[in-house]
Amino acid sequence: MSTTIKKGETHIDRPELKGPVKIRLENVSFRYPDDISRKNERKEAVSKGQIEDLSFTVREGEFVSIIGGSGCGKSTTLSLLAGLNKADSGKLYIDDKEIDGPGKDRGVVFQHYALFPWMRARKNVEFGIKQVQNLERKELRARADHYLDLVGLHGEGSKFPYQLSGGMQQRVSIARLLAMETDILLMDEPFGAVDAKNRVVLQDLLLELLESDSDKKKTVVFVTHDIDEAILLSDRILFMKGRKIYRELTVPMSHPRKREEIVTSRQYLEFRKELFALFYDLDGEDQYENKHIEYFL
Repeated sequence: MSTTIKKGETHIDRPELKGPVKIRLENVSFRYPDDISRKNERKEAVSKGQIEDLSFTVREGEFVSIIGGSGCGKSTTLSLLAGLNKADSGKLYIDDKEIDGPGKDRGVVFQHYALFPWMRARKNVEFGIKQVQNLERKELRARADHYLDLVGLHGEGSKFPYQLSGGMQQRVSIARLLAMETDILLMDEPFGAVDAKNRVVLQDLLLELLESDSDKKKTVVFVTHDIDEAILLSDRILFMKGRKIYRELTVPMSHPRKREEIVTSRQYLEFRKELFALFYDLDGEDQYENKHIEYFL
């Protein structure tokens, strides 16, 4: 059963996730071809985007964020899950079936807009829907308009991408992802190009998706550099370092979550400090004590 998000949908208490494993990575390694790596002038840049012996699982209905320093392999991991790249070694599974390419069970949104410039906004959204479902023309248009409305683009469906700002184009990409109504959402820094106001709107929209009363919960793997965003949205956070999972943390706040309530709680601030400290030990050296970290919090 698909989940359609509706404005004003009532949040419900989220039970502890004990569902089946939806996504599984087992000892996955990947590196880009040497001829691409050699183009990097700096030696340390050669390793960017590679992953080594990566293993983790995501349960059905779980929202997992991946954070870490630039070049640690976050986006590469997402591309492997999307089936856009193939691992050099190890296995990736969805519902115990090995991933061998892109699939209709996964929707993907990238850091950049990835829109077809010759299609109007509505047509870009409809194109995504048609990859996974065969709908009547009227229903197809209605669904596309519904999700454009949800991301704050009511009345913008007839515009071409060049007529929209960068942030608006990214919201079209997000509308396309949500309109596909796939079981799995793979999101690579989707809000990076969006202004602060609409970033909050879209974060709240994802919370509604996470907490909605539905028979089948969405499973989300979300790449971000924003610690607060990761805490607000996630059930678990995976911190990558050295091209593998360095720490796995369960977000201590229960659902439903209200931004204005959790951000001032002691539990939130302590957990945020723990995450923030990880970024200051990327080289394995405790260069900053807590009093220095607190300066940024």
